[in-house]
Amino acid sequence: MTSRTFMSPIINPLVVAGVRLMLPFLFRHLSGKLSIHVSQQDLAKLKEYQNQRMLLLPNHPTGEEPLVLFDIARRLNEVFHFVAAREVFDWEHGFRGWLLRRVGAYSVIRGAADRESFMTSKKILMEGLHRLVIFIEGEISRGNETLIPFESGVIQLAFWAQEGLVKEAIKQARSGSELTAAAAPPIYIAPVGIKYFFAPGFEPTVEQALQRLEVAVGLKRNARQDWYERIGAVGEVVLKVQEELHHVTPRPGASFTERVEMIRGRMLQKMELFLDITPAPDATTLNRLREIRNTMDHLIHSYEDPTDLTEYQRRMVEHLRVALSEFYTDLDRVVYFLTYDEAYLRESRSPERFIEMVCRLEREIYGEVRLRHPRVAVLKVGEVRNLQACFPAYEQDKKGYVRQLAAELEEDMRAMIFGMPNPFHHQ
Repeated sequence: MTSRTFMSPIINPLVVAGVRLMLPFLFRHLSGKLSIHVSQQDLAKLKEYQNQRMLLLPNHPTGEEPLVLFDIARRLNEVFHFVAAREVFDWEHGFRGWLLRRVGAYSVIRGAADRESFMTSKKILMEGLHRLVIFIEGEISRGNETLIPFESGVIQLAFWAQEGLVKEAIKQARSGSELTAAAAPPIYIAPVGIKYFFAPGFEPTVEQALQRLEVAVGLKRNARQDWYERIGAVGEVVLKVQEELHHVTPRPGASFTERVEMIRGRMLQKMELFLDITPAPDATTLNRLREIRNTMDHLIHSYEDPTDLTEYQRRMVEHLRVALSEFYTDLDRVVYFLTYDEAYLRESRSPERFIEMVCRLEREIYGEVRLRHPRVAVLKVGEVRNLQACFPAYEQDKKGYVRQLAAELEEDMRAMIFGMPNPFHHQ
């Protein structure tokens, strides 16, 4: 199998400049009146590593983090490279891919041995001409204060690049150069936390959004209910519809969360059956979801050498790709709405969590998020790791050390997200 049209980066300074000029419009109109806040301290930390080999690992709560990082690159007068899922490059009839490539992005086929993407990442890290951004969760979490467990393969990729630099240094040392293995240039990695806060005065916006949702699902507003209860009432209607569609009968007294888990399990089971996937007995929902998505990516974006296929075979392969592409909507539903846990809202009835739940319901009911209110994305840079300094420990137990470092980075990210102060409270 060979990758179906690897989308390589083709940085075009004119396109980069044009997108930078468009950022205010994009933040104002396409991203719901979004502004970016990064402290001088965090900017200084990034500037400290300019012209260095660096991997930035942001969290991915929405689909807007690439724009946030693009704005940070603008402030640093740099161009970042980004890794994006292969299907994104086909959106808007390929225009999205045309644009992304010219601002530094390139594709990866999840679940496949995407040699082109892997080699591109390794080359970028070893050359150090531009920083590389990889969203280490591997999925959009859809949660402002939640994280999807980090994928350690991203850390392993960085160490492979560092290993390549060490081998080059050893080779030069053997050829008489003064450079030694210990002096190999380091690759730095840093977690980047991004969290969204809504401006004061959001109450009328949320009230209007809730009223629209209630009308959409046939509910009448109950003046005695608070927002928490009204969100639950709308969610109950949606849940019943999903139970009917997927022939799920919950046990008497089942909680909202239990019922969501049953629907989610049924949806994943149907997709696994279609794709001929047998999940491991102890597989988590996340593991099952990733396996499904990886299998779909592999089938849709990989192909046998077309010269070996008949016209009929090519048509059937294309038909399968079209059929499978519809699964992406169901997978997005699993992540977006069906990851809901009622305890998440109950434990902290913050404006951000209320609005997050309203947005989840809007996405489920309308197919898009309609709530718009001014907000700010706060970005913070975590502890920077020097992989050259970590290399001796890595060589002692490569797999174990990679898992350990991934866990440390995830813990750092969690602390950053929960420790971020609301910028509107200091105005």
